[in-house]
Amino acid sequence: MPSGNTDKRIDRRSWLKALGVGGAAGLAGCSGNQNQNTETSGKGGTETSEPTEESTEAGDSSGRSIGGTYREALSADAKSLNFLFHDDANTTKFVDATMDYAYEFKDIGEIVPMWVESYTEKDKKEWTFTLRDNLRWSDPYGDLTAEDWVYTAQNLYGAKAPGESKTKENWAGVVQYSDWKNLTIEKAGKRKLKVTLPGPQPAFIASTAFWGGRCLPKDLVKGYVEDKDIEGLKQDEELNSLSYTGNLGPYDYEEWQRESRFVATRADDYYLREVAGSEEIPERFAEAPYFEKYELKIIGEESTRLASLKEGDLTYFEDVPSQKVEQFQQMDHLKFRFPPNPFCSMAYYNQRSNGWEMLQRKEVRRALSTAISKKAIAENIYRGFPTVAHTFQPEWSPWYLTDKVEQFGVGDSYGSEKARKMMKEALSDTNYGYDGDKLVDGNGEQVELSFVYRAGSQNNQTVAEFFKQELAKIGIKVAPTNGGPFNTLQNKYMLTSTSDGTPSFNAGPDATSQEPWDLMYGVALNAYPINPDGSRTFWVPDGGFNFYGYEPEAPMADLYDTAQSATDEKTRKEAFAKIFAALSKEQPTNFLNFSVYKNAYDKNYMGMPAEGEFDYLESWDSTSWYLAKQ
Repeated sequence: MPSGNTDKRIDRRSWLKALGVGGAAGLAGCSGNQNQNTETSGKGGTETSEPTEESTEAGDSSGRSIGGTYREALSADAKSLNFLFHDDANTTKFVDATMDYAYEFKDIGEIVPMWVESYTEKDKKEWTFTLRDNLRWSDPYGDLTAEDWVYTAQNLYGAKAPGESKTKENWAGVVQYSDWKNLTIEKAGKRKLKVTLPGPQPAFIASTAFWGGRCLPKDLVKGYVEDKDIEGLKQDEELNSLSYTGNLGPYDYEEWQRESRFVATRADDYYLREVAGSEEIPERFAEAPYFEKYELKIIGEESTRLASLKEGDLTYFEDVPSQKVEQFQQMDHLKFRFPPNPFCSMAYYNQRSNGWEMLQRKEVRRALSTAISKKAIAENIYRGFPTVAHTFQPEWSPWYLTDKVEQFGVGDSYGSEKARKMMKEALSDTNYGYDGDKLVDGNGEQVELSFVYRAGSQNNQTVAEFFKQELAKIGIKVAPTNGGPFNTLQNKYMLTSTSDGTPSFNAGPDATSQEPWDLMYGVALNAYPINPDGSRTFWVPDGGFNFYGYEPEAPMADLYDTAQSATDEKTRKEAFAKIFAALSKEQPTNFLNFSVYKNAYDKNYMGMPAEGEFDYLESWDSTSWYLAKQ
């Protein structure tokens, strides 16, 4: 997800493509969506699509022709094209154009083989992956083989070689480290690699080591590894221009004009064309992709992005603002899809030392969450598209158990009078208290909290103003603060460090961000409904994306260990039920809502599902989508 020298990787695809700013239907880690911060489960609006031959499973390429430019507008630029050090949504999206992954998910439990042709497992602990035999790097690096993957994993990602037991240092500061540091990897043939886990992990196939995983040419990085040359890795021209990607993705890098646009051209030799028509890869991939060019425009202002959509300049627009959907649905040149969104929209409580110290108290956070109407946010600001959230899992997830989750901000669990009473009790042993209608400190000064929101969306500012209004009812002043676009927000408020440390999203319990803050909105996180193991990084004390400093009372690390290693579904479900119940009880963040993606498409953009409910994994085959009229 974001980036920087962090030891934990949070995102991968996004959102699938979304760290918040980008992409397709999300899967990954963190999102700062273009118009709010993420949305998810729930269903709003009416579908506008006519049944056509493009009902995706048409087994041939009839009706498709190659031509035109795929064009999308993003609210922020990528930080880099070097995926070793950055996995924010837009970096991920740019790299995705030129390289596939090991595999994708088509549905929960159903993978689509990409670089990896097949896999086997033994006792849920030993996993053997076989690579396709037609994968090639750009010259002079030759075929992509198991040697490349093993070398990359052992020497950059932190994986162990057979016989090694000591955890390796993340010497280069790569974002893949947390996925790999506990794994042992070895060659099992030219195209086979075996991964051994510390213990059984039934859902390992849905972990982010391989799902969203990639490697690099051994000969490209070997010199930097041997010299421990971090700056060399960061500055290498090939790594930063994607000139090594060979036939491994649908497009080839053409140019990147910073803060303006990223352009890639249709690859002459895309490996999936050779296997189109096989059992796993449909015939429609025989000429994929069907665009000559792929362009991502960087347009910071939401109104300007929407103007481009209105004028017909864009092929696709992810997540039209809720208040604009009805207007844009009336436009003849557009059609909409509303897949569920697995990202949770939250208001973060800063529990580090540069936030209001009382936010470290669970009872204070519970009182604050009681004061905020989630229903008003969902219905009045986001026009009824979201469903309210009470923990870090959407209700449509198989891991959500309603009877275990405590509710805040709805029904009897919402109200200023109740919240004020809870706050008074939570602060009874401190020098904070009420002086009339105001909550004051020991000097009689009214408590004032900063509320930082991500720029680029009017809705984010509206939510901040709503918090100001609601918390005023319990005597707290709120100062809404524009935190800038995502990259600025990340650098100033999310990345933490000690006086002598390298910034990361969690540089330890004593680390703080560059700027102080109390509440934050505009960055959504993936709940990983396919495999919630991935959410560990958000909710354990040393979690790589625990930038808000949450110290759980519940034994979160032990519960995640139990869930991850459980070989029976009942034990796994019980462990996750305890995790999500604890999160709802402790309120490390105010879980506000899950929404749906409100995605707009050029009406001539064909190939996606034409009818019915759309799964959030619907874009797995998007390289076979095309323009019917050019």
